[in-house]
Amino acid sequence: MKHITPKRLSLMAMLIALQIVLSKFLMLQLTGSIRLSIDSVPILLSGIWFGPLAGGIVGLLSDLLGTLLFPTAGMYYPPLTAAFVLIGVCAGFLVKIVKSKNGLLRVALIVIPAEIIGSYLTKSAALSGLTQLPFSALLVARALPVGSNMIVNTLIVYVLDRLLASKVMGLDAATSASIVEESEQAQQIQSYSDALDYIHHVTWRGSRLGLERTRELLDRMGNPQQRLKFIHVAGTNGKGSTCAMLANTLKLAGYKTGLYISPFITRFNERMQINGVFIGDEELAQITEFVRPHAEAMADHPTEFELITAIAVEYFARNHADIVVFEVGMGGALDSTNVIDTPELAIITNIGLDHTRELGPTISDIARAKAGIIKPGGDVLIYDQNPEADAVFQAACREHGAKLYVTDHSRISDVSAMLTDLSFACAPYGQLHCSLVGSYQTKNAAVAITALEILRSKGWQISDQNLKDGLASVHWPARFEVLGHDPVFVADGGHNPQGVSAVVESLRLHFPERKITFLIGVMADKDVLHMIDQIGPIASEFVTVTPNNTRAMRATELANLLRQLGYTATASESVESGVQLAISRAGKSGIVCALGSLYMLGDVRSALGVN
Repeated sequence: MKHITPKRLSLMAMLIALQIVLSKFLMLQLTGSIRLSIDSVPILLSGIWFGPLAGGIVGLLSDLLGTLLFPTAGMYYPPLTAAFVLIGVCAGFLVKIVKSKNGLLRVALIVIPAEIIGSYLTKSAALSGLTQLPFSALLVARALPVGSNMIVNTLIVYVLDRLLASKVMGLDAATSASIVEESEQAQQIQSYSDALDYIHHVTWRGSRLGLERTRELLDRMGNPQQRLKFIHVAGTNGKGSTCAMLANTLKLAGYKTGLYISPFITRFNERMQINGVFIGDEELAQITEFVRPHAEAMADHPTEFELITAIAVEYFARNHADIVVFEVGMGGALDSTNVIDTPELAIITNIGLDHTRELGPTISDIARAKAGIIKPGGDVLIYDQNPEADAVFQAACREHGAKLYVTDHSRISDVSAMLTDLSFACAPYGQLHCSLVGSYQTKNAAVAITALEILRSKGWQISDQNLKDGLASVHWPARFEVLGHDPVFVADGGHNPQGVSAVVESLRLHFPERKITFLIGVMADKDVLHMIDQIGPIASEFVTVTPNNTRAMRATELANLLRQLGYTATASESVESGVQLAISRAGKSGIVCALGSLYMLGDVRSALGVN
């Protein structure tokens, strides 16, 4: 039986109850051995959704309990129960082997054989023994009514499966075993679009922290992560920029460097790259096809992020990456990236209150989740910004016998920020330049520089010139990225109060005493009010949009909230129209800043014609 959860047990109980009602009260008895009923439907769905064992159990208990609770003429007759058991068992097995792109046809090829074996042949044999009528005569007499039932049951199962399967299975954040969906999944992944359809399929949706599924999946794949070296990067803000600085510098030092990030800005392929080159469409399809049977063989299916992580690890292993810069998705301890052994270096960047529902409501809670990437005997670098968080990291390092390094931000001085270049001094390298121009990038650079120095102490060949060139040439989209002039158009991925505060600091530095037109879209689960508190003092007005994510706050809702707080706000129907409206409102001499969610910035870039 597929992975048992309380939710699934309760759903099976509901299907048993439904079968009893259908069989005892909602049927038409034509003769003693012939009746019209749809009482097989709950049993069929049980087998299809939960597997053959569950289908058999629902068939057994529904007939047994129904007979005991609502006895009919005669005593309990086990051969009739066997017929119901076979219906559920057959449906559970057939859903695994019947493949068809046509959803209705596939349902028919599951329901009809199961009904023939259970409702027609086995039940006719049972009724023959019970009534002493010839088996052959019962087959003839029951052919038309059972055939009619098959057609009706096929249609009902098809409709219910399409309407309910993903919702039923998604309630416990597990897997949708929808027979329609599985028919789609069963097709071989041959193209980029096939790969994306499969990766983003409803089967994998949901966020469930934990390492067991990723470990099992990678184990089935031969543990490709064991052939790689990693720099593991966690934190609330600054992860992406720090990862980009490290990956670019290691590439320039001559190492084949993998980079795994989330989310992407413009194209999915950005999530996994080697030496700055995104994974190719064909290779993504090939590796997804390789991972597919291993994922589908798991009783507890992986989530979308876990599936993507496994694909990325296989990609890096196949291409013999020298080192992989591995960005954590959420938290650390239970994030799927944490299946790796002790990395070359674990980095924890700036910590703030984000994902509090999943990680906890305090800085200490967040820090403990991030500290989960600290492994026995490893080297650990922290940002050094919060005594409460730092105490957690220090304790974790002592517990695991790990060596702790602390970023010294006082090394940074003589900061000069322009829209084309960020310049700062850092001992002992002198004046450095960074192509990421947000003023907050000096602190991320300090983390990256310290990390590179630690790697050098461990034998990695990284020259001072590699370091300088790596910072000067690094590219990372949507991090205080200037996308246009007349008006100046800045895009930043700040999506929590701490990140937004850093953006506001940069805006004040570059545009002192100026008011900004904000193009803003946010996730509904973010601390929106505190984000607005940061932005409000420098805002002239707001244009709101709905980011492309199911968690997004609607543009109209955000605009209403802003107006209630006393700001001028206009909701836009799309990101593209929002971009044009913000530009129009700002005027050629004005400033537009798009922020609030990384999930909208790809559309912002596209609207401005930026690749």
